[in-house]
Amino acid sequence: MFARRKRTVPQLNATSTADISFMLLIFFLVTTSMDLDKGLGKKLPPVEKNKQEESLVHKDNIIKVFITADNKIVVDDVPSSLDDLKTKLKSLVARRGKNHLIQFQVSENANYDTYFHVQNAITSTFNQLKNQLAVKMFHHSYALCSVEEKDEVNRLMPQRMVETVDNNQINNP
Repeated sequence: MFARRKRTVPQLNATSTADISFMLLIFFLVTTSMDLDKGLGKKLPPVEKNKQEESLVHKDNIIKVFITADNKIVVDDVPSSLDDLKTKLKSLVARRGKNHLIQFQVSENANYDTYFHVQNAITSTFNQLKNQLAVKMFHHSYALCSVEEKDEVNRLMPQRMVETVDNNQINNP
């Protein structure tokens, strides 16, 4: 009389769960943006088909920056830090104006991280110098300058650099 009936627990149909999971995975992979743009934005000069003339640069107008194979920074044959590089670069630009030239040489075995930090130091130094010049000329920062004002500042404060790779793998001092 009081016999218990066995109740069955209703089962959830899970046959399409794997399909739904796979579709969601594809959806999120397709819709997610993966921006991996890191590094310095450089504008390369246009290809000139004309014959290039050799230009002579006085050695007082050149600052030599070298990254050795063991990732040491050498500025004008003296081991230096990034702060020393910035100071020497500001001094050179203050003395020589737009007649300066940065000779940047990198050992083939140097680490990209060191290269990136040196490039970043050079770029940030020129950004500071351009900002100072814009404030002096136009009484506002470089970021607030119009296109014409920026062109004038860039003309007066160019970042002139020659970059080479050292294949000799010699550790310079």
